[in-house]
Amino acid sequence: MRRFIRTILKFSIVPFVVGCLFLLGYWHFDPFKVLRTYADFSKPVIVPNRDYVSTETFIRNNPHYHYNSFIFGSSRTMAFKPARWKKYLTQDAEPFLFDASNESIYGIYTKIKWLDQQGIPLKNVLLLICHDRTFTHSSNVDSHLYIKHPAVSGESMRDFQWLFFKAYIQPDFWIRFYGYQLLGYQSWMKGFIQEKPIFYDTRNNTIYMPFQERLVSQHPDLYYKEKKEVFYQRKGQKIDKSTIIEYRQEKMLQEIANIFKKHHTNYKIILSPLYEQVKFHPNDLAILQKLFPKRVYDFTGKNGLTSFYQNYYEQSHFRTGVGDAVMKKVYLGKGK
Repeated sequence: MRRFIRTILKFSIVPFVVGCLFLLGYWHFDPFKVLRTYADFSKPVIVPNRDYVSTETFIRNNPHYHYNSFIFGSSRTMAFKPARWKKYLTQDAEPFLFDASNESIYGIYTKIKWLDQQGIPLKNVLLLICHDRTFTHSSNVDSHLYIKHPAVSGESMRDFQWLFFKAYIQPDFWIRFYGYQLLGYQSWMKGFIQEKPIFYDTRNNTIYMPFQERLVSQHPDLYYKEKKEVFYQRKGQKIDKSTIIEYRQEKMLQEIANIFKKHHTNYKIILSPLYEQVKFHPNDLAILQKLFPKRVYDFTGKNGLTSFYQNYYEQSHFRTGVGDAVMKKVYLGKGK
């Protein structure tokens, strides 16, 4: 009997030790950077939850900088640099890029509502709307990459953390993560491990991907030759086949408009100049123009910005020059 017990203990101790090391690894490495606070989220190893990075950066730094001007939207807002935006604002403006990957109207709405509830002034706002992203969700999402920060969503921190831990224990993730720790970056880790360094400005949350911009600027022929499959042949301007703004989303937009009115916000609503050249549906555009009169700027469809493929890093994200051109047109009435 004793021999039987010793045998069981012998064979059970190994998985127990491995399990403990696995748990300790999660705490030690904090791969998603959600267990502890960080002064700087730059150079992430894992593709980050950008909503969490933006919110944590705001919470940490607002007591010092007292932000009063905000850029909201998806990762496409990286084309709008807060330092360049500030040139069009009053001297007392303190801008902050409050973006999130695949940002939805729910995310934008909850951020604006939360800022209002916190007593944060909304002096200036640049709000980016993308017809293929903004209205896809009317609530939070069950994905560790896109779930909203609990401080803003008001949802459970425990559930938030559990979602990240579930992502950690998936073999697809931990094999790549610990493979990276041992071998460095390999092509088979793509989609999980950040291939090139990303930097975040700790003051205004600006995203910098210097390797990408340097390659495009210095070797454009080589860059676009390698991505020729990405830049498909377009067939001219199209219009959305159906409306995308649902009743609940319209209510969110209405409340955003009310908050802007309350704060006397100097705001601009930008409809993204996407490579696909799909024009916003007239009914959706009419809703936006009704709620935000004379503040909606439509850059969708075929125009001087969307016609030139070298204005894009790939078919989804446009370059900083496009953001600069949009701001110049919106604030000064000049340009394309």
